[in-house]
Amino acid sequence: MNIEQALLKNFRELPPEKQQEILDFSEFIRQKTLVKPEPKIPKQKAENWKNWAESQPKNSPGLPESALKRETIY
Repeated sequence: MNIEQALLKNFRELPPEKQQEILDFSEFIRQKTLVKPEPKIPKQKAENWKNWAESQPKNSPGLPESALKRETIY
């Protein structure tokens, strides 16, 4: 029995709510594999941070000072 057959056998024996959980999880994993890595170009990284910051609610707390000094945001 190969992986696909074993998966289908186990899947069919589960109740519908557990089958839905498996479907949701498989979609999550599939989406994760489609995500492209963050661009390494500093200008693009800065633009991504700016877009993220602008998408946050205006009343959300800011980043701590220590986070602003991290190399990852530059």
